[in-house]
Amino acid sequence: MEQRRRVSVACTLCRQKRVKCDGAKPRCIRCISEAKSCEYRYEEEKRKPPSKKYVQALHERIRILEEQLAQHQTSYNNASLQTPVSFRPQRTAPPHEETNSGLSKTDQNTNSPINDLVDLVGGLSLGEGDQLRYFGSRSNLSLVQQPLDRKYNPPRQSSSQTDSGIEIDGLSLDTRNALLQIFWEWQNPWQYLVHKKAFMDSLNSGSNDGYCTPLLLYSILALAARYSDRVDVRSDPGDTSTAGDAYVDRAKALLHQEVEAPRVSTVIAAALIALKEMSVDKEPAGWTYIGIAVRMAYNLGLHVDPSKMVQRGFLTTQAAEIRSIAWWGCYLVEKLFTVGIGRPSIILERDVHAPLPSILSEVDFYPWNNDDTLPQTSCSSYSITTFRNTCEMFRMIARPLDDIYAHPTNSPTQKQNLVTEINLILTDFYNKIPSIMRLPSSLSKTPLPPHIYCFHLHYHALSILVHRPFIVSPPSDPFDNLLNQPAFSHLETCTQSAESITLLFRAYAGFYTLRRISISVVDPARTAAIIHLFNMTSNDRIVQEKAKSLFIETAKYIKEMSTAWAWSRRALRALILIAQRWSLDQYLPMIIEIDPPSSQLIQRDSSISTPIHDTQPQIVEGGAPSPGLETDHITGTNFNEIPPSDAGLWEIDWSDPFGLWPFTDPLDNMVGGLWPPEPPDQ
Repeated sequence: MEQRRRVSVACTLCRQKRVKCDGAKPRCIRCISEAKSCEYRYEEEKRKPPSKKYVQALHERIRILEEQLAQHQTSYNNASLQTPVSFRPQRTAPPHEETNSGLSKTDQNTNSPINDLVDLVGGLSLGEGDQLRYFGSRSNLSLVQQPLDRKYNPPRQSSSQTDSGIEIDGLSLDTRNALLQIFWEWQNPWQYLVHKKAFMDSLNSGSNDGYCTPLLLYSILALAARYSDRVDVRSDPGDTSTAGDAYVDRAKALLHQEVEAPRVSTVIAAALIALKEMSVDKEPAGWTYIGIAVRMAYNLGLHVDPSKMVQRGFLTTQAAEIRSIAWWGCYLVEKLFTVGIGRPSIILERDVHAPLPSILSEVDFYPWNNDDTLPQTSCSSYSITTFRNTCEMFRMIARPLDDIYAHPTNSPTQKQNLVTEINLILTDFYNKIPSIMRLPSSLSKTPLPPHIYCFHLHYHALSILVHRPFIVSPPSDPFDNLLNQPAFSHLETCTQSAESITLLFRAYAGFYTLRRISISVVDPARTAAIIHLFNMTSNDRIVQEKAKSLFIETAKYIKEMSTAWAWSRRALRALILIAQRWSLDQYLPMIIEIDPPSSQLIQRDSSISTPIHDTQPQIVEGGAPSPGLETDHITGTNFNEIPPSDAGLWEIDWSDPFGLWPFTDPLDNMVGGLWPPEPPDQ
C-alpha cells in the first residue's frame, strides 16, 4: 500500500473534519468524493519558526526603542513624548463612520437626510457609457443615484467585431494567438491585470460586453510583442526594438477616444501601454500613462469595495472580480513605477478599500507551462497567491519608502526609527510567506514559475532601498566593527540582498534565459549592481574581488534583458556614469565589453575642465544627434560633454557615500541621482 505523503497545508474541508488531506490540486480526493469545493489557505501556515534575520531585526528594533526611551527619560521636562508611527496597512475610522458612514448606507434608510449629510465615504453611481462612477461625499454628487451625464455615443472603431471575435487589420489569427499565449504565460501571471477566462470567452464569442475591446486587445498584443522573436510583429523586420510599435500606436489612438467615457478595460489598457512605453525607454510617457490609468481607476471606483453592489444586484460576482483584478494590477504597476524611478506614490493606502483578487483554482493550481521551447516545470502556477503577497508587500513598504526618501522633514533619528520598524515588519512578512512561494534549498536544481522569482527579486530590492540611505563606510580596523555594529549592519544587509538578487538572476537565466523576464526586474538588477559597485571601493581585497565578480555577472544579466527592454540599456549607462563618479574607471572596459554600443561613454574631450556639478549632459531636442558628436541613440545624450575623471572631483564623501545628504536624492532617480547634489543650506 502506498504511504500517504505529508503535505504542509490541508484543504479547508479536511481541516474542519480533522482528517488527513492528500494535498492534490486543484481538488483533493476527499473533496472529489464528497463533491465539495476544495480550497487551500496558505496564508494560515504557521509552522515555520522565526528566521535568524527576523530575530536580528527584532533585536535592532528593541535597541532603537531603548535608546529612544532613554532619551525621552532624560528630556522629559523639556520635550513632549513622540510616538513612532506604525506602517502596517490600516484605515483609521473617522467620526460617525461606525454609525452613519456611507459604508453602511445600504443597511439603513438611504433616503434619510441625516445619513446622506454625515456620509464620509461616497459611493458609486452610473455615469457616461452606463459605467459605474465613484464620487466622494465631499462633491455631494454621491447623493444622486441616477445618471446625470449626457448620453454617450462611443466613436466607431476601425477594428471589426464579428461572431468569431475581434478582427484586427493586418494581423493573422496565428500571430494573434501566439502573442496571447505569451501574454498569459509570461506577463499576466506577474502583473495580474486581465481575467483570462472572461477575456477569452468574450473574444471567442464575439460578444460586445465592453471587456474584450479592440483597445485592450491592441494593448495586450503590443506588450506581448516585446517578448516575441517573430518578425511579423515588428514595424521594421530587421529591428527588434520596433516590436509591437504598430499595435501600441493604434491602442493610443483608441485610448484617446475611450478616455471620454472609460471602462474597466480602458484602465487595464492604459496600464499596459505604460509598460510598453517603458520597454522602449520612454520613461516620461510610461509615467504619464500609468497616471492616466490610476485616474480612470479612481473615476470608476475600482478602489472601493464592491461587495454591497453585488448584494444589491448591480454587479455580478465575475464583474466584481474583474474590477478587483484591474485595480490591484494597476496598483502593482504604479508601485513598481514609483520605486523604479524614485517618485512619490500616486495611490495612497488610506484610499484603498477594494479586496484583493480571489484565488481561482483554475488559475492558481493550474500547472505553469511555457511554449515548449524551454524545460517544463511540474509545479502549479500559484500566480494569484504570488500576486496577492506581492501587493501586500508593497502596501507595507510604499509609505515608509516615501517618508524615508522625502525631503528632510524628519530628523535622522526619526528616519532610523522608521527603518527599524519597517525592517521588522518586512522581515516578519517574508518569513511567513506561503511555503509554495519559498525558495528551494538548491536554486540551481529546482525551477520555480517565473513570477515567483520576480517576487523574491523585488523583496531584496526593497530591502536594499530601506537600508541604503544609512550606509556608512566600513571601518578599516576590524575591531571598529564591534563598536559600530548597528551602522555597519545596513551595508551588510544591502550586500546580502544584492548577492541574493544576483543568485536569483543566475537561477532564472539557467532555467528560462532572460529573453522573457518581466521589465520590472530591471530595477532590482540595477539596485543590486550599484551595491556591488559600491563594495568594489572597499579597502578589503576579498570584498572588492567578490563584489567585482558579482557586479560583472549582474551587468551581463542587465544586458541580456535589453532585447525586450531598452530600459535596461539606460541602467547600464547609469552604471558606467556611477563607476566614473566613484573613481572606478579601471573597471569601465569590462562594462564596455558587456555593452559595446555604450563605448562612447568613455570618449571624452580633454579640454573640458568644468566641475561635474556645473555640467549636465546635453539633451538634444527630439532625440536627434548633434552633427559630429557621439550621441546616445535612445536618449539623445551627448556623451562627449561628460567631463574627464578627476580624483578631486570624483572623491567619495564617506560620511555620505551615496550622495543622499539627508536622504533626499536617491540614486534610483536616473537623472538627478547621477550628479553630486548641492550641499544643504546651513
